[in-house]
Amino acid sequence: MNAKFIVTGLLTSLLNLILHAAIFFLFLKDFFAAFPSGSEEFRRQLHKGTNDMVLWALLLSALALGYFITLMIRWSRAQTWRAGLRDGLLVGVLYWGGMNFGLYASVNNFSLAGTLMDLVCSALCMAISASFAAWMLGRSRPAASAPAASPSAASQPASV
Repeated sequence: MNAKFIVTGLLTSLLNLILHAAIFFLFLKDFFAAFPSGSEEFRRQLHKGTNDMVLWALLLSALALGYFITLMIRWSRAQTWRAGLRDGLLVGVLYWGGMNFGLYASVNNFSLAGTLMDLVCSALCMAISASFAAWMLGRSRPAASAPAASPSAASQPASV
């Protein structure tokens, strides 16, 4: 691992966390309330409130997903925003499809509408994060400028 990979993984983790939080609070929270998987009491028992979250576990989850995305992009050799979006969307649909449909099949706290909407939103968050990771990994350092010509070389006539 090099410094570029480590920094990209950290920044991708942060971006992915921010995107997921924004999507949840701006859209999914109300969507899940409109398409509940059970009674209000049932959902209250399942989900922790914002103040009750275990922050160290949330941080580890964000880092794991951010580095998963960064590693996937590194392995795919995507180096542009577009290539990262393509690869991230493909992996995002497969990853979140496996997670969401597996949970829908095995637990009582997912509605089909919620499963599908979470799949779409989570895959898009992953695709945008993967685009960022590809852009970061594909950037090259600015080339060092050529050394200035020495004054003595500039004043001498060119040989023919």
